[in-house]
Amino acid sequence: MKTPASTAVVEKVSGFLADRFSRRGFFARTALVGSAVAVNPVTYALRPTTAYAAVCNCNGSACECGSLCCDGYTEFCCTLFGDNRCPPGTLLGGWWKADGTAFCNGPRYYMDCNAPCNGCGCGANGICSGACSGTGCGCAQGSCANRKAGCTQFRYGQCNQNVPCLGPIVCRVVTCVPPWSLDPSCTTTVRVDQNTASHDRACLHKVVGSLDSVTEAEGGIRVRGWALDFDTQGPVTVQAFVDGAYVAAAVADRSRPDVGAAYRGWGDNHGFEFTVPITPGGVRQLCLYALNAGAGSGSAPLGCRSVKLTNPFGSLDEVSTGPGTVTVRGWVIDPDTTGPIKVRVYADGTYKGEFTANRSRPDVGRIYPAYGNAHGFEATVPVSGGRRQICVYGINVGDGSTNTTIGCRTVEVGAPFGSVDSVVAVPAGVRVTGWVIDPDTVGPVKIHIYVDGAFRGEFTADRPRPDVGAAHPAYGPNHGFVENVLTAPGVRRIDVYAINVGGGSNPLVASRSVNVLSGNPFGSFDRVIPGPGTARIQGWVIDPDSLGPTKLHVYVDGRFRAELSADEPRPDVAAQYPGHGTARGFDDVIAVAAGLHQIDVYGINTGAGTANPLIGRRSVQIGGDPFGSLDGAVGGAGSITVRGWAIDPDTAAPITVHVHLDGVPVASATADRPRSDVGAAYPAYGPDHGFELTVPAAPGSRRVLVYGINTLTGAANPLLGARTVTVS
Repeated sequence: MKTPASTAVVEKVSGFLADRFSRRGFFARTALVGSAVAVNPVTYALRPTTAYAAVCNCNGSACECGSLCCDGYTEFCCTLFGDNRCPPGTLLGGWWKADGTAFCNGPRYYMDCNAPCNGCGCGANGICSGACSGTGCGCAQGSCANRKAGCTQFRYGQCNQNVPCLGPIVCRVVTCVPPWSLDPSCTTTVRVDQNTASHDRACLHKVVGSLDSVTEAEGGIRVRGWALDFDTQGPVTVQAFVDGAYVAAAVADRSRPDVGAAYRGWGDNHGFEFTVPITPGGVRQLCLYALNAGAGSGSAPLGCRSVKLTNPFGSLDEVSTGPGTVTVRGWVIDPDTTGPIKVRVYADGTYKGEFTANRSRPDVGRIYPAYGNAHGFEATVPVSGGRRQICVYGINVGDGSTNTTIGCRTVEVGAPFGSVDSVVAVPAGVRVTGWVIDPDTVGPVKIHIYVDGAFRGEFTADRPRPDVGAAHPAYGPNHGFVENVLTAPGVRRIDVYAINVGGGSNPLVASRSVNVLSGNPFGSFDRVIPGPGTARIQGWVIDPDSLGPTKLHVYVDGRFRAELSADEPRPDVAAQYPGHGTARGFDDVIAVAAGLHQIDVYGINTGAGTANPLIGRRSVQIGGDPFGSLDGAVGGAGSITVRGWAIDPDTAAPITVHVHLDGVPVASATADRPRSDVGAAYPAYGPDHGFELTVPAAPGSRRVLVYGINTLTGAANPLLGARTVTVS
């Protein structure tokens, strides 16, 4: 570890450069003076330290040194541009994190958005001037109360490593979401700056969303939209108010791929769709709000609409068939009257009869007590054999503009009917699943399967299907089928016909298109996690010609390292490729020496195909300088107690930490106390990396510094944190 004297020399020499470089540019010069790691696109800068965080550089402004503009850090993007994302025309240059903040249930991530170089060259440090992109330097929005923008010429380097030159940092993005979830170019190499843990702006905690649509529905108004809180990937609660009074709430957790694409890293599940109960009659003001689920407060308005229930509403509860007939059952109410209204029944668009919905429905009366019970209907109409679409309409009697569709169902009258539930590709063919019933018999029905119009076989639909038996109790449950059919590779059309047992047509149950895969393996190298002398690789591989697990070969820096088998459970892959099973994942640890390495994963072909394709390539940094955190320093009577954690990436074993008071080394300790939070964040290293010790100290204000002591590779014994405490 450097002695306090040598540290002072480095800081003193670097101090002469403070008026020429911004905070991070100054640090880069300090690092060079101290023979530390140089900054470039594929190696990483050291973590910020107290030595340069204290530098006052006001970027040519007349601000006081205590102003935010002078503290050495860059302003948030949401302050400048209203959105917590990198503005157009910038790129993520790197990231760091702070642990134990008050804003995230876990680490908080800080990401630098750098300006481009627009073709300008740059030196060995990989940073070009802001003049190349027209990026100005100064206090954000010209205010001393904002941090600087466009000044810092610095790059941590974990993101967009394929871009060799970047300009100054325009602004910062801060989230509770890991950077590699927001931008796949970012690696998981960790840099830490606890000094930023308290940096915050209200704009970082926004809730955004939209009330997309409002339509009349059974019992009220159906609302649809989305809501997202920047502080969490989890869902938020949406509340509905009618005429200023709370009436309903729902969780915004439905899939919305459009939202996931717009806010990458937060996932798709932020949609909502629910019915807001509204008393019929009169115009109502409907407003929706999203509740803040993170560190922010209050709620965000999603939109308001003026609504009125005017058209009939109700439910088509059941449609059943008989010999040449169809029976419909349900209920209907018109908001403009408490009396019964008419319903009309149509078959394939042809009028079949009008009936009065006046049957007693106590269940409906309990939900809508102002309208009473007499709103049920049950009617039987003649329908010729075959597949028919049956629709029931409520006939408007008041202010409404339409005769509402209460419901439509497709049924088979006389001819067999059923469903093809799924057609999935399996090696060398397809698997067809579904069920068929013929109204003329309780026995099983035959089916014929065709591929691209060519007959491929006759099968019996006699497998147990309790769900079908529950929906059609008169016929029993034994009407299912699950059949494998051989096909050539490519996109194939699968047709399933039910064979009529009473004479007449053999109806098409369903037609499906499916891509029957064949050829080379494919998959994904999802991520690589560094450990002490190891790299954990995770992903999945499928060979479309085999139901068994696929072999894969791992290369490190172009040299063969291991043959592995992709046989770990991956339900997500099985859901996407259901015919190939679930054991398609790999999650293995390989030995890797310290340094920056390239890891390649190849899928090994076992059937048809011509190559062992590259599944993915990742870069990983193994080993280096220790990292950790000084979580707290508390002064007492003649002593100071320090607490935190430290890890050296070269080993899972505990390391030594040194404590300095006012620049003088006073104590050392082994960081071997259990820290479950550290173990959860860095599972490859385990939990035993905490430290807590009490050192004697003279009364007064004392400056406490804690250093992590390097054990193997790496160039420094980095500062884990600094605190100023008062000793009594």
